[in-house]
Amino acid sequence: MNSYKVKEENVSLEYYTQGKGEDIIICIHGHGRDVNDFLFLEKRNRKLILLVLPHHGKSFFPEHRVENNPLTIDEFDRLFQKILDRESINRFNFIGFSQGGRFVLTLLPLYQSRIKTVHLISPDGMDNDSFYNRASRNKFARKLFKSWENNPESFIKFARIGLKLKLIRPKVFAFIQLFASNKEVFKRASITWRGFRKIRPTISSIALAIETNNFSFKIIMGKYDQVIRTKQAIEFLIQLEKPNALEEIACGHDFF
Repeated sequence: MNSYKVKEENVSLEYYTQGKGEDIIICIHGHGRDVNDFLFLEKRNRKLILLVLPHHGKSFFPEHRVENNPLTIDEFDRLFQKILDRESINRFNFIGFSQGGRFVLTLLPLYQSRIKTVHLISPDGMDNDSFYNRASRNKFARKLFKSWENNPESFIKFARIGLKLKLIRPKVFAFIQLFASNKEVFKRASITWRGFRKIRPTISSIALAIETNNFSFKIIMGKYDQVIRTKQAIEFLIQLEKPNALEEIACGHDFF
């Protein structure tokens, strides 16, 4: 693979290219994952553009901006456009997994006439009013998470209380334990949760884009996924009037 970087003031975005051809697939990975997840898509006459989200790889977003000046879709879009221009991309297929799905959904209306297909794998961003998303917009909640970054064990204790009160499902608690068991991993989770809070897909804009351009749109969910559940995808697709766009496979959240 070849690695490149685009920059916009104090933010930079790393991306990789793999293969050659007119069939272009742009992929955005999930939280804590890397671009290698999408190499299974490699095929003759196909070119993969693999974006690296901020706080991963060599992509850079200033930590001092996370609280008061978080990343916006306009800022991310300017970087995205630079990639399209550099790679001379006109039309493309779009794929996003988990956190990457949030970015795909938010960019989708901006590039609707250039999109050929969209495949989202257990995407984040389907419900802006979920507790997870609403909490990220609460200053006190963000301050609390920041205080846990250097002591994630305290977060596990807090989550265990939620488990006992049945506010947190057992499998979600297991997922929390996995993330919070490593200080570096937990800090990145906290920073992206706080710093990506303004990346918010708009259902009405997505629905109109799909209806107007009639491109293929599919969501793939894990049957046993307790992080992002199939129920969320069903409700989301009903709002898009695309109830048949769901495919469910027998796995959890970690597809790869």
